[in-house]
Amino acid sequence: MPHFSTVLIGNESLVIQCADILRDCGHRIEAVVTRNGEVAKWAAGAGLRVEAPGKDLGARLAGLEFDWLLSIANLDIIPGDVLAMPAKGAVNFHDGPLPAYAGLNAPVWALAAGEETHGITWHMIEGGIDEGDILVQRHFDIAPTDTALTLNTRCYEAAIESFPDLVGMLASGAPDRKKQDLSQRCYFGLSHRPAAA
Repeated sequence: MPHFSTVLIGNESLVIQCADILRDCGHRIEAVVTRNGEVAKWAAGAGLRVEAPGKDLGARLAGLEFDWLLSIANLDIIPGDVLAMPAKGAVNFHDGPLPAYAGLNAPVWALAAGEETHGITWHMIEGGIDEGDILVQRHFDIAPTDTALTLNTRCYEAAIESFPDLVGMLASGAPDRKKQDLSQRCYFGLSHRPAAA
């Protein structure tokens, strides 16, 4: 498998698990961008460069050359100058099936809507929020006992299970991209509340 270089951006333990998969496959991590102390501690312990997010992130990463930017469990909007840095593109992990559940808190909104299935999406960061082409997607049934917490955990499990497929696609240099049908898109922003709330 050809190797690639990456910068990871994220604030949850999922970043560590994905980073371990990347390193086990021989891919190079140039930097980890996080505000999470445990993720930063892990990255530093692994000998990786650690940066905090912020408006000057592009300036701090200036001169770094890498193939892919991977946004994993990251809720921050990535500055345009940072998105322009990777040679091949930027990919985001989303905890919902796109295009139906774009935005924030997708597992909560899926439960509130009484959905019977849910899923996760690895997609290109292009266009508007959660609008980029889909690279890898997984769907699974929602159990009657699922809560927002358990469904979110299952999303993380699906992310870890599907990440090797994404890595293989990125290593190929030309991942198979599927355009989203944005006419089917629902977006849930920070200010969205259920009708009764």
